[in-house]
Amino acid sequence: MDKKPYLIRAIYDWCIDNGFTPYILSLIGNKTIVPEALSGSNEIVLNLSPQSIKNLFIDDDGVSFKGRFNGSTHDIFIPVNSVLGVYAKENGDGIFFNDHKELTPKNRVRSSGESIVKKTKPRLSIVK
Repeated sequence: MDKKPYLIRAIYDWCIDNGFTPYILSLIGNKTIVPEALSGSNEIVLNLSPQSIKNLFIDDDGVSFKGRFNGSTHDIFIPVNSVLGVYAKENGDGIFFNDHKELTPKNRVRSSGESIVKKTKPRLSIVK
């Protein structure tokens, strides 16, 4: 079972609970439904705040809602596999997905500033 829909919901809820504006970053693919005027690029960023959209539904298939664009209401559908990230507009904090390969401790690439910390066994000592 894919954990991505759960993570999308969790970050969305976290944004709402903290008074942030939840944004979703997505690729625009064949199954993506957005107004044609917005589909000129291969990526799209949408505001998911309750003040901006209605009927938000997140499931294993995707993210769907009704949104207003240029004065007209449109049905929007973003397939789960097209979602690149969900984050707060105010601080950029959220989650971004790398679906091309699973990041594990073995294949994780370290940035140049990240050092490897060798773990040592904890020791107890008597303090008088």
